[in-house]
Amino acid sequence: MNRLNNVVIKLWLTIIFIVTTVLILLSAALITFIQSYFTQETENSLLEDAKQISQLVADSDNKDIAIEHSRKLIEGPVGLIIMPDKDKAQSNKNQIKKQMYEIIQTDKDYQQVFDDGKQKSEHINITVNGKQRTYVLIGYPTQHIYGQSDSKYSGVFIYQDLKSIEETNNAITVIILIIAVIFLAITTVFAFFLSSRITEPLRQLQTQALKVSQGEYTQTPPVNSKDEIGELSRAFNTMSSEIRQHIEALSSSKNIRDSLINSMVEGVLGFNDKREVILSNEMARDIIHSMDEYSSEKLDQQNERTLRNKTTQFEEYEINTRYFVIIMSYIEQIQPDGRSGIVAIIRDMTNEHNLDQMKKDFIANVSHELRTPISLLQGYTESIVDGIVTEPEEIKESLSIVLDETNRLNRLVNELLNVARMDAEGLTVEKELHSIDELLEKMQQKYKQQAINLQLEMYLNANTGGQYWLFDLDRIEQVLTNLIDNATRYTEPGDVITINYGETDTEDILYINDSGTGIAPEHLNQVFDRFYKVDTSRKRGKQGTGLGLFICKMIIEEHGGNISVKSELGVGTTFIIKLPKA
Repeated sequence: MNRLNNVVIKLWLTIIFIVTTVLILLSAALITFIQSYFTQETENSLLEDAKQISQLVADSDNKDIAIEHSRKLIEGPVGLIIMPDKDKAQSNKNQIKKQMYEIIQTDKDYQQVFDDGKQKSEHINITVNGKQRTYVLIGYPTQHIYGQSDSKYSGVFIYQDLKSIEETNNAITVIILIIAVIFLAITTVFAFFLSSRITEPLRQLQTQALKVSQGEYTQTPPVNSKDEIGELSRAFNTMSSEIRQHIEALSSSKNIRDSLINSMVEGVLGFNDKREVILSNEMARDIIHSMDEYSSEKLDQQNERTLRNKTTQFEEYEINTRYFVIIMSYIEQIQPDGRSGIVAIIRDMTNEHNLDQMKKDFIANVSHELRTPISLLQGYTESIVDGIVTEPEEIKESLSIVLDETNRLNRLVNELLNVARMDAEGLTVEKELHSIDELLEKMQQKYKQQAINLQLEMYLNANTGGQYWLFDLDRIEQVLTNLIDNATRYTEPGDVITINYGETDTEDILYINDSGTGIAPEHLNQVFDRFYKVDTSRKRGKQGTGLGLFICKMIIEEHGGNISVKSELGVGTTFIIKLPKA
């Protein structure tokens, strides 16, 4: 059945059917014509013979001799009967003639030959030797042969067996059929090659269409003809080329879209009206997978509201200690099939939320930090002014407290000014070659007395062997001071604070390590953020402003380096400073 669906076979069978039909009709018409022609010619010939015999008998003086002579000339394949009168039949032993006499005397049509002088021709069937035979019987009128009779005319009858004509017709029929079969065979072969040649471009188009459906657009079928099939091939090649261009454009657009979506810092989700996700980037997928049951239900409700109201919906989510805002917008046609849907933008607001919280904490801390020393300054100053404190030792102690609080205020104001200056003007550093050993020795001497007071062991001089590093001396000293001060707040008596060094092919490295209380893992990623403080981890010392480590990070990054931290609760903390080599 699949073979019948082949266009070559269809065209081939169509041509054969048409040719076969034409040959059958033509052969039938030709056979019919030839049979009719030979039969008619035979009848005409017999009629002409009858006419001549009639004339011969009528013109002869001796009728009997003329009749006998006519019989000798005619009889053989042709039979001759001459009847002077319709009622007078001659006895004859010939069975054929005997049956002919009976037909002539009984058939009313042949009676008209005697009565009206009309010629008559008919095909009659008689039995010869037990077989049915067909004869053509011609009756022709003539003048009375023997004087007066009951009939107006005498009759000349000639008959002939049609078997010879039938044999001739059968032979001709066989010849015609053989010629038709030969012609049909030739036509079959010719039609096959013709259909194959005609359909070759179509089969090439079919092959190319299958390749196009599979995404192959590079090959095009050759066009060798200028007919309709050639025009179809050219149109197909043009279509294939345009499809390739459109697909390349769509693919490029899709790649650009996917790259943009995946590179976005925000999560992107696309839903159709069946709540099926049709578009997403990695960030969105991670957030969706991390949602708990409550957040997932809340997301479904927001989705439903957006589809129902067809307006933009905003919702805040807290997922695993992080804060997000999901913005959903209705899209009328989000898929090629016309389905509507939703595009959701997921924004990570954790930093903003934490920044707001840190600002609140900072304001509270600064207010406390400012209020406390100011209150102390006011109180002790009033005590001295009002004469409440009169003893020199008491006055000296009060002034010492006033000095400490003044220094505390000064440090707080300086840190706030530094941060404000960085935001407004940016941070500048003047890098020069300096001996790192001299700086570390200076830090060792600077904290010598503090180490004794706090009962700490400090080894701040790493002894690099006289290496010179490229840095801003004042800025790096500020960084080390801040880090060592922080280390003293995270330590207990008997703990150790050390500074070690290392290097790579491109970087000089300092390791500021303490064996103190350590920092909890959830705080490690935020210790360098502005205003961030880990108050619960401090064991001694006064609270800071949460700006020290932020300033350190700004200074190191301005040098082209980076600063990081490693810490483990109960073990200690290590700050790592990496500076580019000179």
